[in-house]
Amino acid sequence: MLVNCEYRLYVLNQTTPLRNNPFLSHWVEVIQRLGTPSTQNDAKADGSIISDEVNTVRVELIKALLQSRNPSQFARVSPRQLHNNYVEMWQTSLFNIRTYVRMLEEEGIYDSTPEPESDSPKSTASEPAKHGAGKLNEFQRWKLGMLSRLETEPENAVPELTHLPIELSSLDFLTTLLQEKTLQSLNIEPAPVIADYIQHALRLMEQMGRPGETGAAEAEVLLESGREAQTRAVKLLLLFMRNLIRKALLPLESIYFEIQEICVRYVWIREVREFRAFVEEGPGEERDEG
Repeated sequence: MLVNCEYRLYVLNQTTPLRNNPFLSHWVEVIQRLGTPSTQNDAKADGSIISDEVNTVRVELIKALLQSRNPSQFARVSPRQLHNNYVEMWQTSLFNIRTYVRMLEEEGIYDSTPEPESDSPKSTASEPAKHGAGKLNEFQRWKLGMLSRLETEPENAVPELTHLPIELSSLDFLTTLLQEKTLQSLNIEPAPVIADYIQHALRLMEQMGRPGETGAAEAEVLLESGREAQTRAVKLLLLFMRNLIRKALLPLESIYFEIQEICVRYVWIREVREFRAFVEEGPGEERDEG
C-alpha cells in the first residue's frame, strides 16, 4: 500500500517541475525520518517482512523516483520485487538529500540554512535535516492552533486563513481542510473562504510584478518580488486551483471569476494557457480516473 501510494503521488505530478511538486517536502521528510533503520533489524523466524524492511523499500523507491527520468519503469514492478531488490540484494542508490532540501529552501518552504564555515568544528551533515524538521514542527504547531481558533473564534481565524502566503505548505493546508470537510463540520461555508484566499493571492501576485508600488500591508507577506517570483507564485496557485477542480472539492462556478482573472491577466505564462484548456475541456474524465 505504501509503495503504491508513493508511486501514484509521483505519477500524479510527474509533469510538474520537481521543485514545485506539492509532495517534495513530504518525500524529504520521509527520507529524513526513515532513512536510518533502527538497530532491531533481525528478520522474523517465519520469514515475514518487518517494519524496517518496509521502511527501506519505501525510502529507496522514493530516492529512485526523485532521481529517475522515466518513472514508468516502476509501473510493472511489484512491491515484492522491490523488497527483493532493496532488501535482499541491497541495491541501494547514492542520494544527496541536501539537493532537495535546497530546492525547498529556494521555494520558501524551508528557511534558508546558512552555509557552515569551513573552520567551524560544530557544523555537521545533519544540520539541514534538523533545520527542516524544525520548520515542519513550527508549521505543525500553527496548524493545530488554527484548527482550534476555527472552532472557538472563527470570526478571527477565517480572515487569517484567507490571507495566508502563496506557499505550498499553506496551499496543502487549505486543500486538506476541504478534503476532510473540516470547514463544513464547523458550519463554515468553504467556497467564500477559498474564493477570498484566491483573490488575496491574485492581489499579492499583482504586487510582485510591481515591487516599487508595494504597500506596507503587502510588504509584510511578500517574501520576494519581480517577474520570476510572480511566475512561480502563479504556477503554485494554478496547482492549487487545478486540484480543487480535479478533485471536485468546490463547485467550479464558485471560483469562476477568479479563474477568468488569472487566465486573462497571466496568459503570457504557458502553464496558464494549459490551465485554461484544462478548464474549458472539462476535468470530469481526469477526475474519474483519479
